[in-house]
Amino acid sequence: MDYLKLKDIAEKLHISTSSVSKALNGRFDVSNKTRDEVLKIANELGYIPNKSAVSLRKQKTYIMGVIVEDNSNPFWSEVLRWIEKELRGKGYHILFVNTNRDYKNELDAIDIFLQRRLDGLLIVPTESDYEDLIELSNKGIKFVIMGRDIKNDKLNVSMVYTDDIYGGYIATKHLIEKGCKRIAFIGAQTYNSSSKLRFEGYKKALDESGLALDNSLIKFNNNLQGSFLLEIEESYNCVFSLVKDGVHFDGIFSYNDVMAFGVLKALNELRISIPDNVKVIGYDDILYSSIIFPKLTTVRTDKKLLGETAVSLLFDPDIKRVSLKGNLVIRETC
Repeated sequence: MDYLKLKDIAEKLHISTSSVSKALNGRFDVSNKTRDEVLKIANELGYIPNKSAVSLRKQKTYIMGVIVEDNSNPFWSEVLRWIEKELRGKGYHILFVNTNRDYKNELDAIDIFLQRRLDGLLIVPTESDYEDLIELSNKGIKFVIMGRDIKNDKLNVSMVYTDDIYGGYIATKHLIEKGCKRIAFIGAQTYNSSSKLRFEGYKKALDESGLALDNSLIKFNNNLQGSFLLEIEESYNCVFSLVKDGVHFDGIFSYNDVMAFGVLKALNELRISIPDNVKVIGYDDILYSSIIFPKLTTVRTDKKLLGETAVSLLFDPDIKRVSLKGNLVIRETC
């Protein structure tokens, strides 16, 4: 609303334009009586829609913010579909931002959403730093962390995630049961909690089977800022790096299905037979995993349940942690 319109309302009520502005922007340093009078006159003069007035009066916008790393990744696009459906059923709309795994983009998104006074946030954090999340938590801002099991005492906030240790364990155990003895692990960033926990599951399965941990078989990828296509490229390069270094492997566990696609591409170009010479397993069970060739064995994450649970936690902040179990989907790459 421009200054002249603010002035019209101010003159009608015999108050300052700054008081009008505060009332219209939902500030708390004006009385309820003044706020109601300003909203009433603003509506009469047709300066703001009725729905906006109701939102201001109730201190609610009926909009939730959603921040993810990359919705071009089929995993997050599916989760988002269920989030939007759940929120729409509750009378809410969403504002959405991709961070492309860049912490600065995460900071900017949170700042913009706070300025808009949204009713809550769903966040897939980049995890390169937690200061923004800790600040939100200290301020009592309502938000839920999705897809990450973050161990930080300063974060008193709800989280929903898959049991990544279990997922990494059953993935690696399946490769071992299929006869693999030299299993490579291709992970995401070293600070990514999901990647770290899946690696813990990988190590647990190796240990139980009496297989030694070989650091030459382990590849983490910190250079993943950008779209999910970079994940394909980086995992593709990891396979070539293993071969170039003369590292023998007969199985590969990839952090997610997208990275597994890069693995399959590299193995095909190297004319390494799948699954005869190398067996491959991914994580997430995105749609394309069942239609590529060969069809990808993977650990399925329930995207629908993840999205629905994230929304439910926004409205029930007393529940702090929800862990979802993945299950093995056996296809052709093993």
